[in-house]
Amino acid sequence: MRYLILAGSVCLAACSPAAPVEEGETLQAELTSPVETAVETAAEVAQAAAPVLDPTALDFSRIALAMRIPAAFEAREDGAYLQINVTNERLGVNVSEEFPLVQTSEVTSPFLSAEAREGFRIWTYGTRPEDGPMLQAISGELARLKSVAPGENELSFGAIAPGCWNEASQSPASLKRTLYIRVSPEADFELFVPEQEIGQGELPGLESFWAACGS
Repeated sequence: MRYLILAGSVCLAACSPAAPVEEGETLQAELTSPVETAVETAAEVAQAAAPVLDPTALDFSRIALAMRIPAAFEAREDGAYLQINVTNERLGVNVSEEFPLVQTSEVTSPFLSAEAREGFRIWTYGTRPEDGPMLQAISGELARLKSVAPGENELSFGAIAPGCWNEASQSPASLKRTLYIRVSPEADFELFVPEQEIGQGELPGLESFWAACGS
């Protein structure tokens, strides 16, 4: 099975705007918390623009994700999932859950329309309604931890989307990928991870991704 990481994790090193920024963290001026956007190449992403996003204010049951990838890449309709981890060592909190994601269609997004590029396609994903109560519970727990233990909590979330290349001849030595997030149906998508060029063999565990569909 071939997988493409759809959304890199957003790691919340301290759930308080007043918490000091430790060495290795990245503080974005417009964010309400010290947030490090860490994908596969953390050093590169830390230098790139970050979205105006407070992870502690998210309702995970309402978010949507999108990726722009070369049009020759074929995303599967099933197999994608959202992974959420919330930890607080002192309080013994260790939440680690995975939720299926579904491909969405007929998404109205002026921002994504403006992000369209020849030779690329944008795939969009959302959560299932039946997972709403559990996702809301995790969001509530994160908000509670922010209140009772500011600066001690860690959040990471990300998503995996399976896919393959339509033809072996189209499988490239590298590919360019851009990731987007929408925090609620009332909002528009925004940039999550700026465009990255990923070379074959650079990401451990994704070696089989550089293969044709059906191979």
